[in-house]
Amino acid sequence: MAIKVFTKEFGGLLQNVFKTRQHFLRTFGGALQVKDGITNKDTYLELKISETDVTIQDYDMGENVGFGTGTGGSSRFGNRKEIKSVDKQVPYEKPLAIHEGVDNFTVNDNADQVIQERTPLHAEAWVEHLNGLLGKAISDNASKTLTGQMTEDGISKLFAEAHKKFVDNKVSKDIGWVAYVNADVYNFLVDHKLTTTAKQSTANVEEQEIRKFKGFILEELASEYFQTGEQVMFAADNVGVVGVGIEVYRILDSEDFAGVAIQGAAKYGKYIPDKNKNAILKAKLTPAA
Repeated sequence: MAIKVFTKEFGGLLQNVFKTRQHFLRTFGGALQVKDGITNKDTYLELKISETDVTIQDYDMGENVGFGTGTGGSSRFGNRKEIKSVDKQVPYEKPLAIHEGVDNFTVNDNADQVIQERTPLHAEAWVEHLNGLLGKAISDNASKTLTGQMTEDGISKLFAEAHKKFVDNKVSKDIGWVAYVNADVYNFLVDHKLTTTAKQSTANVEEQEIRKFKGFILEELASEYFQTGEQVMFAADNVGVVGVGIEVYRILDSEDFAGVAIQGAAKYGKYIPDKNKNAILKAKLTPAA
């Protein structure tokens, strides 16, 4: 068998699987950026950033401001602020690799079929790896850690505090506010006294389902996606971007055994602007006393 390189095809497959199985996609721009052919490249993104805040100042109508003795040496508009952009490079952070082989003597199956089955499994495994990395990224970039008790009232107060923080931080309500919660918190919310049909709640106890609570869209996740001691992450949509740069994905005859080797190599990168960290919170809840 000649070497077959499927880098572009694998990139497309990874992107499609990411949309259906990735848990934090909406927080990171709604799409996975996939690039192929990244040989000798360490930079994921090159940005121009302008962080010059707008200053509102008094219009000075003094007799010698812009006129009289102040002609040519002063302005009634006040001091002029210069606007500059700075260059920022966002590096790839995580090298990722796949290295497998199918030996025709030992595979105990149709070798070609086994090889075909591996590609979607590789994509899913890569996505699952990214899930863990992105969950940690959200936690690491949270602007504040909220605390409370794992009780009905404690969780209600937690969501109320998170809602207040988002409002005070001027997080736009035109985009989605999401609460990633573990199963314990989700179960409290489904059974919560505030999620009754009398209050026109979206909760469905029979289906163990609730869509929103105190303005946050709920996403129930396995506990493994949360850092130790944490149970909730609050984030607005599109606070960051994420991408995978694929160097190669290939199947080639092996010199070491009677079959083929499957190899993949890529790098992972993500970026959350500092200002957007105000739209990320996390929470630690302790058991009721």
